[in-house]
Amino acid sequence: MIELSTKRLRLIPLNAEYLDLLINEEETLEIELSVTKAAFLDEELRQALKFRLSKVLEDEQNYIWYTNWLIVSKVKNCIVGGIMLKGLPNEQGEVVIGYYTFPQYQGKGYMTEAVRMMKDWLLCQTNVKYVIADTDKNNIASHKVLQKAGATLYSESEELYFWRFV
Repeated sequence: MIELSTKRLRLIPLNAEYLDLLINEEETLEIELSVTKAAFLDEELRQALKFRLSKVLEDEQNYIWYTNWLIVSKVKNCIVGGIMLKGLPNEQGEVVIGYYTFPQYQGKGYMTEAVRMMKDWLLCQTNVKYVIADTDKNNIASHKVLQKAGATLYSESEELYFWRFV
């Protein structure tokens, strides 16, 4: 299994079996990966993970491009959040990411560190030219994460800002 690592974090992509465990049997996943979880998944996140699972099951060979990557604190050995890849690079070489941090771990720099690591890894992959993220216009914390990680704002809609790493 592939895994990315920073000084403080491990990023673990979940295959279909592990993603299903995260959604339906969190305690079993904790045992399988020898980690503890930080918080229960809320319904909105659970639905997003179910959608990710449907995409993983459509192309299990390329699961790392569709799945949720757990972000695990090395010191605490617990899940502090996750990063989701939303598919293989498109024709323009863009890969879209989304992410979440459990509330008790927000404001500690974990997500900036994880996004930076994921962006660096993605930009080294074949056919990836850009890493894209979108944020709600009122999600100031997410804007700061992306700015600190080196993203630039390149577009907006009525509700969203669109960010890009090159």
